[in-house]
Amino acid sequence: MNIELDKIQNILDWIKKKILLDAVSDKAKKRNVKRGQVYRCNFGYGIGSEMQKDRPAVVVQNDVGNNRSGNTIVLPITHDSSNLPCVTNITTQLKNDGSVLLDGQANASNIICVSKARLGDYITDLPAQDMKAIDAAIAKSTGLMHYYSGLLKKLEEKNKYIAVLKEERNRVQDLSLIHI
Repeated sequence: MNIELDKIQNILDWIKKKILLDAVSDKAKKRNVKRGQVYRCNFGYGIGSEMQKDRPAVVVQNDVGNNRSGNTIVLPITHDSSNLPCVTNITTQLKNDGSVLLDGQANASNIICVSKARLGDYITDLPAQDMKAIDAAIAKSTGLMHYYSGLLKKLEEKNKYIAVLKEERNRVQDLSLIHI
């Protein structure tokens, strides 16, 4: 096994940073973050293809959870040009001077719970249509889409049955009015 010195140094730097983040974690618990907000997030040093380094991340946890916990759930925003169903484009947002404030893709396959201490500067809020697309990507990535598709199919079947019952009821009522 050959381990590169650069890799060892990166891991040691990350351990040092984790100790510093842990020292401020109690204060960070009180931080008020909201679903749909984007922050810089320190993902640290990953293993294999795990998300790593400091990059934007969108908060996907609901606001009740965000208010009650020192942690939150985020998706990293990347510039990976993947067309996988777990990756969804976000609307490019510009600064006042016309330069790019935020662009890229939210990667639902790398959803992660992080301490609010890992969150750095607030960047922006994502529009509702971006959050809707992110929700769909999370559902696809976690297998929930199949479950909800099944529920939707059952609902459609029930609605058709109700429509048939209503038609039959209306027909019977119309017939009874004729015989009066």
